[in-house]
Amino acid sequence: MTEQPIKKFPATRVSASAKITIKADADAMFALTCPKEELKWIDQWQYEMIFSDSGKNENNCIFKESMSGLFVLNAPDIDTYWHTTLYDRVSRRFHALLIYGSAAAGKFEFDAKDSGNGISEASWGLTFTALNEQGNRLADDGLKDRMTGMLQFLGQSAKHYLETGKMMKTN
Repeated sequence: MTEQPIKKFPATRVSASAKITIKADADAMFALTCPKEELKWIDQWQYEMIFSDSGKNENNCIFKESMSGLFVLNAPDIDTYWHTTLYDRVSRRFHALLIYGSAAAGKFEFDAKDSGNGISEASWGLTFTALNEQGNRLADDGLKDRMTGMLQFLGQSAKHYLETGKMMKTN
């Protein structure tokens, strides 16, 4: 039997990040990193919990949502599955593997640091990697800007919620 050569797929990768300073302690900021808690501070947020022992975010929690496909990928028919790979309350770090349908995979990273005097700094990172030609098409010229926009929106929404106690409404 003759082995066929493995065809190398030229995957596209796009990354974005954002930081924000918030008048709230880092524990309060980290507590928002849960799909259930996000109902309180992300306008129009919807999700479906697939697996969680506690009903909230935790290591190996899995949930899905459709906002990322719509607003980040310009693909309203693609659901995003989140698999929490790190949820550490002590270090206030949250990482998740993202699966965008069968088109792409991603990594979401969040970190909250206490700056003292009731101030914290939150950092978000997002990486998108195409898994096939459909994923490469989704990685268009505007993807990095949309990813950055989503991370900045999360930061502004969290800041508004923690500093006012109210959800920031979108148009």
